[in-house]
Amino acid sequence: MEDEFINNNALAWLVCSGVSILANAWGILSVSAKQKKWKPLEFLICTLAGTHILNMGIPITMYSVIQLRRQNSSYEWNEGLCKVFVSTFYTLTLVTCFSVTSLSYHRMWMVRWPVNYRLSNTKKQAVHTVMGIWMVSFILSTLPAVGWHDTNERFYTHDCRFIVKEIGLGFGVCFLLLIGGSVAMGVICIGIALFQTFSIQTGQNVDKNKFNVPTIVVEDAQGKRRSSIDGSEPVKTSLQITYLISGIVFIYDFLTGFPILVVSFASLKYDRSYSWMVLCVLWCSIAQSILLPMFLWACDRYRADVKMVWEKCVAIMSNDDVDEGAPYKKILPRRNRHVDHRSDPLLPPSLGLYGGHHWDPSLQLATPREAEKQPGLLPRGERPLPQAEEVRGQCALSQAAAPRRALRGGL
Repeated sequence: MEDEFINNNALAWLVCSGVSILANAWGILSVSAKQKKWKPLEFLICTLAGTHILNMGIPITMYSVIQLRRQNSSYEWNEGLCKVFVSTFYTLTLVTCFSVTSLSYHRMWMVRWPVNYRLSNTKKQAVHTVMGIWMVSFILSTLPAVGWHDTNERFYTHDCRFIVKEIGLGFGVCFLLLIGGSVAMGVICIGIALFQTFSIQTGQNVDKNKFNVPTIVVEDAQGKRRSSIDGSEPVKTSLQITYLISGIVFIYDFLTGFPILVVSFASLKYDRSYSWMVLCVLWCSIAQSILLPMFLWACDRYRADVKMVWEKCVAIMSNDDVDEGAPYKKILPRRNRHVDHRSDPLLPPSLGLYGGHHWDPSLQLATPREAEKQPGLLPRGERPLPQAEEVRGQCALSQAAAPRRALRGGL
């Protein structure tokens, strides 16, 4: 009877998973279309949306399809499929939890210490954070598949029971500690960010210039201005981003973090799992993944219309930055950061310049008169150098002085 109760929700899970995948993909394209220059916060938001896509596309869809097949045929779970489902589901659940915490931490950092945030290499830190999140989540979640589970009654023997109690006490305790610590950290960070935001608003009513961070100017050793960074965000932008991150954190905590903690703790305490636990975990995961694109659409900073998204897709597909038919570009030293877009001149073989640009001693520099009489010596559209006669005269003098120096050396 419990299996029938779960099977009745399988089709709804499958449909909602498809909707969530499309909505999160649209959210990623909207953020990409609105932001020409990516910042760490946008990178973390798109990473969270991509995690939702993977969570809905792999474990949730797998569980729904297999439950539908069991309902219409004699198909059953096997060991391999159950291990893949458990590993991917808990990996993506932990990645989602840690990503939300990272978002709240970055927002607190930006609001509380804006100068330090601007001067730090936050993009690199965000990339390293995402890599660490995936590594830790993957290692912990694949341990049940390789042997870290209850050997008395394995979770894949009868059906696929993925509640933490069915997997094992050790895994359940570690999972609870990680989820609980991450949820608490996210709430603390976003609480500090909100308190700082409200205090700034209150302070601006008294002195508007008191809380504005001046522009940060970066100078070289000679005192020349190299670059400048805005010390603080505009008030409207700051409020939009803070409210958006706060909404994401609280929606995740109340729809996924706390329910998973309650379900996991209850299963460990009563030493059994119920069908309502499975329904709670799956429906909460689907709900919070669908709500993320809605929050992005509600924020004017990341709301893009169909035209902007279509232009972004066309630009990605066409890859305008790469011109395969153009000749190679000469790139000057990195310090100059200047690219010469002119193509190299094609020199005739008579000039003696071959692979490796070897210099032929018989090569004579063309004077302005000779270049006018023989246009093929210079590239089309190029004018002869006025210093050519001087260089030729210096070469002739050096060649004439060479025998004299040899004679002196012999004497």
